[in-house]
Amino acid sequence: MNKFKHLQLIGTITVFSPIILVVLSILIFGFGTPSTNEPVEQVVDIKKVDTVSIAQKVEPVVVKPTPIVVKPSPIVKDTVKPVVESLDTAK
Repeated sequence: MNKFKHLQLIGTITVFSPIILVVLSILIFGFGTPSTNEPVEQVVDIKKVDTVSIAQKVEPVVVKPTPIVVKPSPIVKDTVKPVVESLDTAK
């Protein structure tokens, strides 16, 4: 097999491999699912029950907001000594 035939074979496989994979997956999926031509029988037992809803009128409840108590902040004494400018006489 010469180089041209080898490259032609690789190219053909590369081009047709996605098509082959899609066809194979459709065939596998088709065999895995039941046929839709068969009638499906499903029996559902439904019992009717009458329900009664009772609505009661409720009086509105008024909630008074609680007053907000503001605590006074504690008094902090100033312990920093005042800075006094002085001349440097150590020269």
